[in-house]
Amino acid sequence: MKAVYITEQGGLDVLQYGDLPEPEIGPDEVKIRVRATALNHLDVYTRAGVRGTRRELREPLVLGIDIAGEVAAVGEHVFNVRPGDRVAVNPVITCGRCEYCVRGRDNLCVSRVMIGTMVNGGYAEYAKAPWENVLPIPDGISYEEACGIPLVAMTAYHMLVTRAGLQPGDDVLVMAAGSGVGSVGIQIAKALGARVIATAGTDEKAERGRQLGADHVINYRANPEYAKTVRELTGGKGVDIVFDHVGAAVWEQNIASLKPGGVLVNCGVTSGYRMELQMGYLFTHELSVLGSELGTKAELARVMKLVRDGKVRGVVSRTFPLQEAREAHRAMEERDHFGKLVLVP
Repeated sequence: MKAVYITEQGGLDVLQYGDLPEPEIGPDEVKIRVRATALNHLDVYTRAGVRGTRRELREPLVLGIDIAGEVAAVGEHVFNVRPGDRVAVNPVITCGRCEYCVRGRDNLCVSRVMIGTMVNGGYAEYAKAPWENVLPIPDGISYEEACGIPLVAMTAYHMLVTRAGLQPGDDVLVMAAGSGVGSVGIQIAKALGARVIATAGTDEKAERGRQLGADHVINYRANPEYAKTVRELTGGKGVDIVFDHVGAAVWEQNIASLKPGGVLVNCGVTSGYRMELQMGYLFTHELSVLGSELGTKAELARVMKLVRDGKVRGVVSRTFPLQEAREAHRAMEERDHFGKLVLVP
């Protein structure tokens, strides 16, 4: 099969396009004819060997966390899908036996494996996954759209609902409307009854954010002290929840945007991970700062119901042929896109 893979970590030039053997499946696995795979920042980090991904590669590693395609074959123990079914893949493989899995917190599984960064993923004509990680694609959803949903959608749902406790009527500030997780975060918050204020880096992205359902979008480059605008939009109160996946660069403005008793929930630090915390402001305003890691299988199932109901859609910015993976990675690094970048074998 044709695939894009790495044998060492580094710059764009380590991405190789060539032939690799098709994956062999076990009795509890599904083989998928890949129709589309979406890029994530973790793809770039793994390729470069940064943000905790540095390691020696003893055999070629096929990148690609988010996968959508057709079932090509199933193992003898698989009963939930059949060859020909249209499916998307939950990229988080868990053990099902540790204390976290047993308690329904499988996002914290002690033996967690991520498809596309720890085992072979979707930058190929074929991929494989455990049967419990395979989900049907709702009618009317393309492969390109479907591949961009699982990782960011379960992450956003976990952040907003499980961690931050979103309630109807809450005011939510969503960072970076044009990012994969930001674009889905807007939709989930709106679907659950929140008023959404989002940020974006250009006026064009701000308009796209409004089209997704955001009530207000602030151009943070034109308005770097956006907390003042957030407070004006909320009658001087501030928001109930800040939905953050950016980190250090927006920390001060995000904290200043919270109302007393508000919650900042963070799942990523693309702009850096060290900042100063004014403890007095934290306790006098009873603020909560929460970390959020991925999402659970149950949460992804709830999100897919929102997808089936037409309340959440995958947002595709550009598609690239598989052999142009280097160009896709370059576009990801330049951040000049709204929604997902997608590779098509």
